[in-house]
Amino acid sequence: MTRPSNSRSPGPARPCLRSLLRSNNIRAYSQFAKFMDQAATLRKDNVDRKGDAGKAYLDDLSKFRPAEAVVSGPFNIDPKSVTEAQLTLKKNPNGYNADKIGFDSILVYAGETKDSIPLYLSGELDYSSNAYPPEAEKSILAVGDYMKIIRLASSGGGGMYFNNDVYPLGKKEVRQAFAYAINRAEVAKAALGESAVGIKYMAGFSDLAVPTWLPADLIGKLNTYAYDPAKAEALLKGLNFTKGADGIWVDDKGKKMEYEMIVPQDFIDYFNAAENTALQLKKFGIKLTVRGYPSAERNTVAAKGTFQISMDIGFRFGFPHPLSSYDYNIRDGIGGKNNPTNPEGSRGMNWPWVQKAADGKEVNIKDLVDKMGDGFDPEAQKPYVATVAQIFNDQLPVVTLFERYFNDPIDTKTRVTGWLPFTDPIYQNNQNDAPTTWMLINGILKPSATNTKKIFTTSYPYTAPPKGHFNVFATDNIPLGLGSVNNPWLYTPLFFYSFAEGKDVPMLAEKYEIK
Repeated sequence: MTRPSNSRSPGPARPCLRSLLRSNNIRAYSQFAKFMDQAATLRKDNVDRKGDAGKAYLDDLSKFRPAEAVVSGPFNIDPKSVTEAQLTLKKNPNGYNADKIGFDSILVYAGETKDSIPLYLSGELDYSSNAYPPEAEKSILAVGDYMKIIRLASSGGGGMYFNNDVYPLGKKEVRQAFAYAINRAEVAKAALGESAVGIKYMAGFSDLAVPTWLPADLIGKLNTYAYDPAKAEALLKGLNFTKGADGIWVDDKGKKMEYEMIVPQDFIDYFNAAENTALQLKKFGIKLTVRGYPSAERNTVAAKGTFQISMDIGFRFGFPHPLSSYDYNIRDGIGGKNNPTNPEGSRGMNWPWVQKAADGKEVNIKDLVDKMGDGFDPEAQKPYVATVAQIFNDQLPVVTLFERYFNDPIDTKTRVTGWLPFTDPIYQNNQNDAPTTWMLINGILKPSATNTKKIFTTSYPYTAPPKGHFNVFATDNIPLGLGSVNNPWLYTPLFFYSFAEGKDVPMLAEKYEIK
């Protein structure tokens, strides 16, 4: 598969570029002219968005209810087809790449995982991005050898946060001992079966992105903390810790290594991971009591540091740049998980931002993370990523455990052919830049010989009328409510992002320049 090239890699000022190049889609002036012109006037007049005029504008925009969507992509929703059970996307002849696509329509069944499983079993579904538990996977694969599972990295996964104010969890040797004493592959399997993989590099962001952002010589120096209880034991003994007659380690102040580990109780995969971690550490000699709590309290608990150990999202690659992970797990970004200099007292896990780099010089983590997103030259950003990655790998402020993978079943025979082999680099993408979207929109997927109706079937829990509507600037709209895999067929993005290549790949737009 060939893809047109882009002039920059892996992408400067990633948060900004992601918003402009991928998340920002063209909307039809023919449909929204009134509101676009009004917005231009309001900006020109520097109208206060929170003032009466701004509120009135937003209120009018949110109430607008067009009869249909006007789109740039190769398919559009047939308004007459929309019910609570299903809807149909029909070929848009003038849309992007429409002449390359062999399907005349896409049928979207409404529903979550439980609604789609029977459709797979009866041979009515080609693809779905819903999440499937291991038992559902087994039943779907049992239909025939032509049923396969696409496993896409979610660009996020679980990890353990340590409250540095709780002795001796503030010692890096203790956190390193935790890492050596836990078999991360076992935790991954307990959490999500085949849909999770144990973290390898322990660099603080997705393993898949490590080769893009770190030089090979540095990658070779990263400690992978392979499962080795003997090394964990040696680290604790080096701190003058001893193991008691009951098998539980005792620190150098005479206190048993017994801690509470909290976990969002409605995050079933994380709860299972926490239980497995506790069992492994108990065998080693560290006792963890797992306590579930409502996930709605996560940000408050994290920011205030009202925990000893917390199992939570250990890293997230919300946009394809290490900055998104470090801002989340070791800085004061979303969730406020670490803010050691906060004058108001809520310091999260309180891991110090001032650390020593590999060369022995003191650096400020917060400043380095800021510089990762500074400017428009990724090569200039990489040294800051490397420094933080080295420090993270050594200090382990968070012991990252597993990366979650989505498990998307596909029927490769009944109606659709042309699925690329799973070795193709396109499968390194996640659902935000989904391989299925790419393959269909570029004409790689084809109707099978028996698919005379030239139909592609999928499922998603969209919002149906009367609540659902076609105003993409208001909540509960149907086009964008079809999910990140499906809505690009309606609104083709300017660029897709290729994780394997570390760059934005042209689609509706041919190229971009930064001036």
